[in-house]
Amino acid sequence: MIATLLFAILSCLYSLAKEPVRTIGPTSLRPANPETIPLPWPPNRFSADTIPSPPDLLSPDQENEKIKTSATLHGYIKNMPSLSFGNRIDSAEFLNLFHNRINFKLQFPRQLSFKMEMRNRVFAGSQVRKSPGLATSLKQDDGFMDLAWVPASSSSMAWQTNIDRLSLNWYNEKWDLTIGRQRINWGIHNTWNPNDLFNTFNFLDFDYEERPGSDAVRIQYSPKPMQTIEAAWKVGRNGKDHVAAMLYRFNKKGYDWQLIGARYINDWVAGIGWAGGIRDFGFKGEASYFHPSKNFSDTAGTLSFSTGLDISLDKEWYLSASYLLNSSGNNKAGFLGSGFVYSPTARTLLPLRHSFFFQGMKAFTPILSANAGIMYAPGGANVLLFFPSLQYSLAENWELAFFSQHFFGDLDGYKALGHNIYLRVKWNF
Repeated sequence: MIATLLFAILSCLYSLAKEPVRTIGPTSLRPANPETIPLPWPPNRFSADTIPSPPDLLSPDQENEKIKTSATLHGYIKNMPSLSFGNRIDSAEFLNLFHNRINFKLQFPRQLSFKMEMRNRVFAGSQVRKSPGLATSLKQDDGFMDLAWVPASSSSMAWQTNIDRLSLNWYNEKWDLTIGRQRINWGIHNTWNPNDLFNTFNFLDFDYEERPGSDAVRIQYSPKPMQTIEAAWKVGRNGKDHVAAMLYRFNKKGYDWQLIGARYINDWVAGIGWAGGIRDFGFKGEASYFHPSKNFSDTAGTLSFSTGLDISLDKEWYLSASYLLNSSGNNKAGFLGSGFVYSPTARTLLPLRHSFFFQGMKAFTPILSANAGIMYAPGGANVLLFFPSLQYSLAENWELAFFSQHFFGDLDGYKALGHNIYLRVKWNF
C-alpha cells in the first residue's frame, strides 16, 4: 500500500541519521493544538508565529560546519469515536476516526532542508454509510499537486492518505526560501484570520492541529531585526485559485504590525493586522478588504474583520473575547444537520454578518485542563454554538480528551439543532 511503502522509506532514512537536527532561525510560537489556548500576545512580538533566533546561537556559517545530513521522524496516532444526533439521542449516528500522522525532515549542510508530512485517516461507522460520497470527496486535492489517495473503501469504511507538507527550504541570516506544499500562516488573531489568504481553515475542525498546506513559493527577507518582507505565490489546480501576495511586517510603539497587498483568486485585497497590549490584556486584530477585479468601479467589495482581547489570570485561568465581521454576511443563515454547511475562505470565514466568540480555559493541574467556548450570532436565526472540552495527560506522550459541539438556532422556534460528542486517545512518538 502507498502509506506502508512511504512509512518504510521514511523509517529507513531515519535510521541513517547519526545526530539530531539542530534548529536555527525562527521558532514557531503558534500552539500545536488549537484547543490549547495561547497566552496573551507578548510585547514586541516579532510576528504572528515567528520570533528571531536567540542572540547566543552560532552564526549560520559556524553552525553549518557542525551539521551533517541528518533526519528526524516523529508523529502521533489518535483514535476518536464520536456520536452525532439531533434533539433525540436515539437518532445518534456513530463514527470512528483512526488518525496517524508521520512528520519527516532531512537536514542538509548549507542551511538546506527537506520536509515531508502525511496523515492516514480511517473513517468507519454508520455515518460513513449515510455519506455515500465520502470516499470520492476524500480523493479530492485542491492543490497543484494531487497528493490525496483512498487506498481502500467500502460502504461503511474509507481510508485516506494525504501528504499535506512536501517542501524544500533554504535560509541564511536575512533570507528564507521555501518551495512546495507548506503552511503559510499570516494570521494573527486567535480565532478568525482574515489575513490568512493561503491556508483558510474551518475553526470547527479541532482535530486538524497542523492546518492545511498550500502548493506555493515563499520568499522572506529580514533586512533588520523586527522587520520582514514576504512574497508568496500559491498555484491553484487547473490554472484556478491562484493567490499572489506581499506582506510587510514591522514593530512600532510596542505593537507588531503587518500590511498586505494581494491578488486573491478573483479579488484585489488590501489587509492590515496588529498585535500588542492594553494594560494586562493582549489586543490583536486583522482586516482584509476584498474587491472584485472585474467591473472594479461598479461592484461592491467585502470587508472581513476580526479583533479581540485576551488575558491570563491568577490560578491558571485564561479568558478571551473575539468579534468577526463579514460585511457581505447574513445572520439569517441557517443550518443543515449539526453544523454550518460551508467551505470557509479568507473572504467568507463565516456566512454570518456578526459573530462573537467567548472562551475560557482553566488548568486545574499540570495534567488536567478544561476549556469552554461559546459562539453567538445575534439577529436572524440567533445562532449559538457551545464547545466544551476536557484534556487529561494519561502518561508521558499519552493524552485522553473529551470534546463536544452543540448547535442551537431559531428555525421554526428556538431549539437544539444538533450535537456532536467526541472521545479521543492520542499517542505521540
